[in-house]
This record gives sequence, C-alpha cells and structure tokens, in this order.
Amino acid sequence: MSEELRKLVEETVTNMKKMDKESLLIMKSNSEVLKARDCLDKENCEKEAG
Repeated sequence: MSEELRKLVEETVTNMKKMDKESLLIMKSNSEVLKARDCLDKENCEKEAG
C-alpha cells in the first residue's frame, strides 16, 4: 500500500470513528457498491487487454 493510500485510509477511519451507527451502516453499503464497481472496472480492463 502506498504512503498516500495509507494516509487516506487513516483519515477515513478517523472520520468514521466519529459517526453514529446509522451513518456507519450507510458507509458500509456505499463501500460495498464501490467495491463491486471496482471489480467490474478491473474485469472490463482485463477483457480489453486480453
């Protein structure tokens, strides 16, 4: 993990520690959507390269 990415993760976690349960549930669902999108992007890139 790059230093820039590590710092971004640390800042995000610090902000999340200040959230209530409802906000954390929203963040969790949003992160799952973004993870799926990243997976699709990677699959599309692999297909274009292959």
